[in-house]
Amino acid sequence: MTEKKAYDAILFDLDDTLYNSTLMSQTARMNAIRALREAGLEINSQDAFDLLMEIVEKYGSNYPNHFDRLIEELGFEPHPKLIAAAVVAYHRTKLSLLTPFPDVVLTLLTLMKNYQIGIVTNGLKRKQWEKLFYLGLQHFFEVVIINETEKSRKPAKTGFKKAMEKLQLKDPTRIMYVGDKIDKDIVGANRVKMVSVLFDPEQTVNIEQLKEEEVPNYKISRISKILDII
Repeated sequence: MTEKKAYDAILFDLDDTLYNSTLMSQTARMNAIRALREAGLEINSQDAFDLLMEIVEKYGSNYPNHFDRLIEELGFEPHPKLIAAAVVAYHRTKLSLLTPFPDVVLTLLTLMKNYQIGIVTNGLKRKQWEKLFYLGLQHFFEVVIINETEKSRKPAKTGFKKAMEKLQLKDPTRIMYVGDKIDKDIVGANRVKMVSVLFDPEQTVNIEQLKEEEVPNYKISRISKILDII
């Protein structure tokens, strides 16, 4: 673990760092399957969920026709009524769960007094910005970098360096980056020599089992713990 020091900026990942993306997406998908059952499909909910997750893995999370493929794979005609039932249930659930982790807003407000803060995240620009607006966090950050292309996505250095340029900062060792994924967030931050902070709310990561470039400088279980580090 590194010694406490002064920082010029604190940067964050978005999904599963500032809000619970995994809970949101899994609950939304399960509710979509329930909606399909209510619309008349005689299907096993768990089997359908597992199949849907395979489809998401195959086509990617931003593929627009997950439910079309699911209904086809289940042996039914993808009637517009069924698609609509699934889509509406999915989005209603998603929007109801798009809320920041409990201590995020207060932590960001505290950090803003003394530091530049920003986001470096992977995803589609429109969708990531939509999330920020739904979360009510769109005005907090001085820089928002969204790595949309495969080449620019973390752990690539592209987004981190772009954030430094926009913030007019040259020393990465005076920048903290907070994220939940070892392979994308921590490895990416370490490669550009930022101070890496692993957000691990369930305390599931064993630091001793990680490779050298995967080891974070700090590990926290709550976003507010950043305030203890700085």
